[in-house]
Order: sequence, then structure tokens, then C-alpha cells
Amino acid sequence: MSLSVPLGGPVFWYLMAFAAATIVCLGAAWRAWYIPYAGTRKSLGVFFLSSAGWAAAYIGFLLSASSLAKHFFYQASLIVGFATVWAWLWFCSAYTGRALHRNASARWFAIIVYGGVTLLKVTNPFHHLYYTLEPSQGAFGFVVRHGLLYWVVMGGAYALATAGYLMLFEMFWKTETRTGPLAALTALTAAPAVLNIMGHINPAIQEITHEPLGVAVFAIGVLVVYSYQFQAVRLAGSLSAPTIMLSADGRIKDYGRRITELFPKMEDRSAIGEPLGAALPELAQKLEQDRPLLKTTDGAAPRYYRIVETSLGATGGSGVVVFSDITERERRERALRDRQEKVEALYATISQLLRAQDREEAGRVVLRLVNEVFGYPLVSIRFADDGQLVPVQDSPQISEHMPAQRPPVDVDGDSLLAEVYRDGEPLVVDDLHAVDTELDYGAARAAVCFPMGSHGTIAAADLEEEGIDPFEHRLLDVLAAHAAVVLDRLDQEETLRTAKEVAEEASQMKSALLANTSHEFRTPLTSIIGFAEEISTMAEDDASPIGRFADHIESSGHRLLDTLDALLNLSRLQGGDLVRSPEPTDMITVAEEATDQFYPEAAEKDITLRMEANGAPVWTRADREGLRIALQNLISNAVKYTEAGGSVWIRTRAGEETAVLEVEDTGVGMDPGQTDALFEPFRQESEGMGRKYEGTGLGLAVTKEAVEQMGGTIEVETEKGEGSCFTVRLPGANAPETVGA
Repeated sequence: MSLSVPLGGPVFWYLMAFAAATIVCLGAAWRAWYIPYAGTRKSLGVFFLSSAGWAAAYIGFLLSASSLAKHFFYQASLIVGFATVWAWLWFCSAYTGRALHRNASARWFAIIVYGGVTLLKVTNPFHHLYYTLEPSQGAFGFVVRHGLLYWVVMGGAYALATAGYLMLFEMFWKTETRTGPLAALTALTAAPAVLNIMGHINPAIQEITHEPLGVAVFAIGVLVVYSYQFQAVRLAGSLSAPTIMLSADGRIKDYGRRITELFPKMEDRSAIGEPLGAALPELAQKLEQDRPLLKTTDGAAPRYYRIVETSLGATGGSGVVVFSDITERERRERALRDRQEKVEALYATISQLLRAQDREEAGRVVLRLVNEVFGYPLVSIRFADDGQLVPVQDSPQISEHMPAQRPPVDVDGDSLLAEVYRDGEPLVVDDLHAVDTELDYGAARAAVCFPMGSHGTIAAADLEEEGIDPFEHRLLDVLAAHAAVVLDRLDQEETLRTAKEVAEEASQMKSALLANTSHEFRTPLTSIIGFAEEISTMAEDDASPIGRFADHIESSGHRLLDTLDALLNLSRLQGGDLVRSPEPTDMITVAEEATDQFYPEAAEKDITLRMEANGAPVWTRADREGLRIALQNLISNAVKYTEAGGSVWIRTRAGEETAVLEVEDTGVGMDPGQTDALFEPFRQESEGMGRKYEGTGLGLAVTKEAVEQMGGTIEVETEKGEGSCFTVRLPGANAPETVGA
């Protein structure tokens, strides 16, 4: 039997339709190859190729002239067509992340079912229970009559396909994404039935099965919907954070329901299809920032979201805006920054306390820190005077929330302040209204009070119950302890000024206090530095800021340790315990050792450090340790105050009965009019909170004390912006062998 294909006839158009389906499905398979997810890429590729094979088999079926060829191509179409069902299930499993396609039991089930059905189709010529192919006088020259097994297998195929749909619907429901595109895709499965109904209505085409065309149309729909929404839903399903899916041209493709928590106006979903800049202009502006952060103020406490725009493996230029909830991390970072700022403020305040000239100035320094930096609105500084705690410094806000009359407190009374003063221990009250007392605390609810030794008390109050932060409580305790030390010093200085006969004894007491304080701080401070180094090492691979803060603790500890060393040296010099009996010392050897010590620091700052000598030893009668300390302080200052690219020279030479040492730099220099105070303790040219260079101002004081105790002098020549030159002259000496001779 031969079959002609007249142009314009039903067979011709069916051939064109099946050919188009084959070509489009092959193109879809090529397009699917660029999907970034391996399981989805492979499953869709097999699905499109099997759909193309089904349609191609029907082309062979239509063009075949012999009955045997028609049977061959029809059976091939049935076998390939049933494979599309398993490819569809593979895609649904891979796309939803169920991984059923990797399950051994599921694989064996698919192999057994597919093999059994294929066996039924191949053996159809013997039992004819699946289909019969009979000659016909219609346009196609044949008619296919399906048997019972055909409809059983068809029902099973639709049941399996429905299982895949249920996987997809579940994922769409969990991600709270629109199911409209999925519903439209589901409607395409009815295409074969619709075409079959049309075939039965039109006798001219009732002799052909339309499932290959319907599946081909469905396959194309899968690719289109996948590119438009499935991929976005997959991205949303893989993230617990709120997400917005964008098209290649920046339009909103879809978003999960959690987005409406951040942007309530997105509730009606009218923004889908609009440019992001038009629907959410504030979000579009934030995306232009380096590290966009969204802060929401709904609810009792603000929440913070890090905004990241990424493709996450999307194709076709699509993108996803992800909102990562970093509220807890942001709060921790802000709390750490706040604590760091308060610790630094405490350090600066203690430095100011050390320079306080009287009790009133010390009170003002403490008040400013507690009120302005720590943020407590109600602060009162009281000093003990004639058996009473008299208020001398109050925060400006205290008059707005506390009674106008605030009389002195008897130190022997039963008030909280008197109790703290007598016991010498701090006290925290979470709710002042619960305290049984006749005193009126006004609007103050929570309070904390610290003793300043025997000098008075520091009291801070908050308007909120339990408003005292435990960390700030510890810092204030440290502040009160330092204030007590400073007030002790001020009292000692007052005693020195009023009684000349005890001046030397008081000076020794002050030096002993500094030395003892330095010794007492050294052991715990060394432990702090050691633990900070260990924390920094342990946090090297951690993305959190703990390592950076540990480095800050370590560097601050070293700086404080240097300060303690300077204090200790100064106290030892003033006490006469540092400089020993002078002896002939080679100044060049000591200078070379000190230069080598500071060479790495100078190199790191790109500073040229040079030692200049004429080659012959320069002998001086001095204590080697005292000379080393003086040299270290002078070189350290020169390196610290010299900018990158500058130079520092250390020169030694023999003068007339003297040994001369010069340390010259090209640093910032200073006003020559301020050199008189340069060698005083705790003095720098730039002082206060805005000073540029760190340091206690003890180095030159220690140097001057050491040089003078060795019978020498120190001078300085300096000019603002030109640099400085320190010249030390010590008594000269003969070489040791000459002395021996």
C-alpha cells in the first residue's frame, strides 16, 4: 500500500505539525543544556529528547507505505512516548529536591514497570490486546484501534504524571508563590484529549492519535514556564530568607509571601511585571550602595536585613534579591562597637583624670563620661565633707526629673549613698520605687552608686526600670577606682603644697604608689594580652569581628604595658633605684643596640634609620641601663613623630671632656616656645581628646631624669614641620685599659 501526501491535505498538515514538534523539542533540549542544576538539566534534556523522538516516530508512521513499517514506527512511538512519563517524574523529583530519582527502590520500580509495558507493546502482534492497525479509506489510509491494555497503561501514565504535579504544587505552596503558571502548564496536559475530541468531531482526522502533539506542546510549555517561573520558585524554595525574583530587564517576576512583611504594599501582587525602581524605589536606591542594609521599624524592636542581589545560578540574565535577616548579628556588632567606644572613652577619661589639677576638675571629667558617653541622664558627684556627702557636680537633666532640693547626705545615715560610702562596695538598684526609704527619687527608677574611696560617691540613674547595663556597671566601677586613685593623688599634692617639711616624704609616697600600681597592673595585664593573642589566633577563620576586637585588646594592652613601664621607670628614677654608679661605657655600642631594636619599626613605616659614627669608640662615664633607656625613648619618639619617607639619624662623637649623643629626625617638629614643658611628665604638644599621636608623655620625662642622674644634660632644637634634634651630653671617660694602666 502506498500513501501520497497531497499539499494542503490533513496528512500534510499533520506531518508539518509533527515535524515542527520534533524540531522545537530538539531546540528545547539544547536550551535545557544550559540550566545550571545538574538534575534538572539532565531530566529536562531527556524529557525534551523523548518528546522529540515520539513526534519523529509519528512522522515515520505517517510516511510509511508498508503495514510492517507502520507497525514498527507505531510501536516505537508507544515505547518512546511512555519514556516521557518517567522523564517528567525525574524532572519533578530533581526540581523539588526530593531526590526520588536517586532512590534505588524507585529506580527499580521504574525499570520494572517500563520494561513490563514495553514487553506488552513489543508482543502486541501475538495478543493484539494493546492495539490493532487496520486499513482505512480515510485520508491516512489506516485506523488505529486501541485495546484494553492501551487504556490501562494510559491511565497509569496519567496517574504517574499527576504524582509529579503534586510534587510541584507542594513546592509552590511552601514557597507561597503564585500557582497560576503551574495551573496553565497543567491545562496543557488536556491538549491530547482536546485534539482527540476534535478528531472524533472531524471524520477526516479521526484515524490518528494526537498524544505526541499534545506532549510536544506540553514540553514546550514546561520550558517556557521553567524559564519564567520554575527557576525563580526553585531559588525561593532553596532560601529561607525573603526573596524577589527579577527578570533580565529588572522587572519583578515573582516574590514569596515573606516579602509582604518587609513591604506591606506588595500584598496585592500588583507589582509583578513592574520595574523594581517603579514598584520599590527605596529598595532600588539601596541596591546602588556598597553594602545595602534594610532596617524595619515595625514591632517592638527594629530588624536588620542585608540585601544581596545575585543570580544564584539563574539563566537568561535573571536575578534574585535576597534579604538575609542579620538582626542578631547587627545587634551584636553594634553592641560590640558601642562597648569598644565606651572602653576607649573610659581610657581617654582616665588619662584626663591623671592630669586633673583639683577635685572639681576630676568631678567634671567623671560627670561628662557618665552623662554624655554612657548616656545616663541623672548623674551626681558627691564629695565627703565634714561627715556629709555634699553634691558638687550634677548632670543638666537632673533638675528636670529629680526634686529641686537635694540636701547633703549624712554619712552615718540610712540612705543608699551613705551605705555605699561606708561599705566601700558598689550598689545597683533595679527599681528605686521598691526601696523602703523616705527620700524622693523623682522619676528615677534604676540606679547605681560607686564609692570613690574615702572621697565621695558617683551615682547614676536611669528613667527605665532595670536600665543599668551590667557591662557599663563594670566600666563605671573601674572609673570610680581610678577616680579614687586620682583624688588620693590630689590630696597628696595638697599635702605637699601645705607642708614643705613633708614634701620629700609625700613625693616618695607618690612614687611608691606609681611603682606599686605599675607592678600590680603588670601581671593581670600580661594575662589579658596573652588571652587576646590566643583569641585572635582562634578567630582567624571566623567571619565575625571577634578577631579584630581581640587585636584591639592586644594592641591596647601593649600600649598600656608600655605606659606602665614608663611609669615604673619614672618612679624608679625618682626613687633613685634605677641609675647605678657610673662606669666607663662605650656610647657607640649602646647606640648600635638601640638602633637595631627600632630598625624593624622604622622599616615598616618606610623611615630611614641611620647610625653615624667616626669609627672610634666614644667613651662616657655613665650607667649603661640608664643610657639605654634614654636612647630608647629618644629613638622611639623620633620614629613615632616622623612620617613615611622621612629619616632619623643617631650620631655619637667625643666633645671636650664630654661624650655627645644626637638623635635627629625630619618629623613633624613642634613650636619652639613649647619646649620648656616638653620634659614634664604627661605632657605632649597635642593633648586632649583630639590629639593625633598616642602616648602618655612620660618618655622625655624619664629621659631627662636619667640623663641628669648620670651627670649630663639634654637639649632640643625643633621647628614646626621641620623636625627635631635632641642632644645629650654626658661626662667623657677614658678607655678601660687606659684607666687600668
